[in-house]
Amino acid sequence: SPLGRRAGTLVAAPMRGGPGRHLRSAAPAALRRSPKHRAVVGLRDARAFLPLERWCLYCLLLARRGSPQATYPSEFRFSWCVGTRCFDHSVSAAHFQLRLGNYYTKGTRPPLKEAFFVATLPAPYQKELLWGCPGLMVLAHLLLAESRLYTHTAEEAGELVARAGAMMALPELEGPHLDGIQNAWPLAAALDRYERTAQRLDAERQAPMSVDIVLPRCREDLSWLQDRGKLEMLPDRTRIFVYEKCGELGEVPNITTRNGRRVTVVHSVLDDAADPKTGRAARRDECTAYLAHVVRHYNAGFADMTLFLHGDPSDHTPFGLLNLFLRAVAMGTLRGVDFLHLGAPRLVHTANPCQAGIFEAALGRPQKGPLSTYCCSQFAVSKPRMLSRPREEYARMLRLVDGTIPDLCDRIGPAYEAYQGARLSHCYFLEFMWHVVFGEDEELLLRADDDRLPVAFRLKDNEESLPTTWRSYLSPYIGGQLTFERQG
Repeated sequence: SPLGRRAGTLVAAPMRGGPGRHLRSAAPAALRRSPKHRAVVGLRDARAFLPLERWCLYCLLLARRGSPQATYPSEFRFSWCVGTRCFDHSVSAAHFQLRLGNYYTKGTRPPLKEAFFVATLPAPYQKELLWGCPGLMVLAHLLLAESRLYTHTAEEAGELVARAGAMMALPELEGPHLDGIQNAWPLAAALDRYERTAQRLDAERQAPMSVDIVLPRCREDLSWLQDRGKLEMLPDRTRIFVYEKCGELGEVPNITTRNGRRVTVVHSVLDDAADPKTGRAARRDECTAYLAHVVRHYNAGFADMTLFLHGDPSDHTPFGLLNLFLRAVAMGTLRGVDFLHLGAPRLVHTANPCQAGIFEAALGRPQKGPLSTYCCSQFAVSKPRMLSRPREEYARMLRLVDGTIPDLCDRIGPAYEAYQGARLSHCYFLEFMWHVVFGEDEELLLRADDDRLPVAFRLKDNEESLPTTWRSYLSPYIGGQLTFERQG
């Protein structure tokens, strides 16, 4: 029933104007007569994929035969229950198709979230969606395969391509369905992008990258550094610099070896300059640790990538995103990425004379437009990008935030410091401009929209979450019983 809500039930309801049934071809199984095709499709070992599986998919791509036209529902709704709790989700095949085509031709935002959702559905749901809109299932797997090349082994990425090939070899998809995948969906572009990316990254994987992790700390618990449930791995040639900001050497986990890899930990106390107003150390946040690290190690040498994090990074950066970054560094696939912000929420643009004054004092030039970036000062910078600015400029910024220079503006609340007064305005406003300090323009692109980044880091941000009744009201043809029954 299209309005049913049973545990384990998939509900696919088309938008108005779409067909209510799935057309399946009864054409002769011409492709299955080829012994080579049967052998290739039967492969499940991803290591055997590259030449043969590519041949298989291109054979399918180039196949042409006359057949009736197949049409499909535009949107699908999925309902499932866990115990007494039931959930529903919808995916638009039409929107996915449009965004995917624009991604391959124009470099615009890839529909990664939708692809992850589709490819990780329970097997019965995937099967029904494959019959309902085969192009959606096949191309979702190819997009994820490209993404996985940056963070997993080539064999794991190849397995996703092999699954796509196996789907296209199913006898149920012969005829108009296969023609639709080949001609209406960007199959050729997806295969070409995957192949070019795989070839390029094969060479880069031969030289894994090094990473320095800069951690300002004020009594935060650093046990997450050795918790594999949070931090999956650390690359070879990892150095961790812990800068104590509260005047005492706290305990740091013993992680000189982690997953068989050697890790160097450098632990020190960072004494900030005395605040002229109070006579006490002025800072308890990340600014002086970040800039002091850059100034101290400018001539001694940086790692290939430097990761600037808080002592409690998961407050503002999901460990999932952090683990993707560390995987890519370990595999050497982030060469060419100069700046990657790892904050989760996006900051609202701000513009005021105080911020403009601090911007010019820090960077030596007027601010060109509103500052737009992610929250909370956690990001990664490449060695060439850090060296693109002279050491003297970083030293000038350090003097601006270490308490040597009195506040140019009123302090920013709340008053959580160890002394009377709120946060130093200089460091607060640097949170809005770290990306400019390290070579980006005033407006930092959304990760999802930045075509300079690997596709693995272009997942759409959590921009909004509408109440269920709003979603149903705005999508009456896919909302099922939620649309009107629950609204009376």
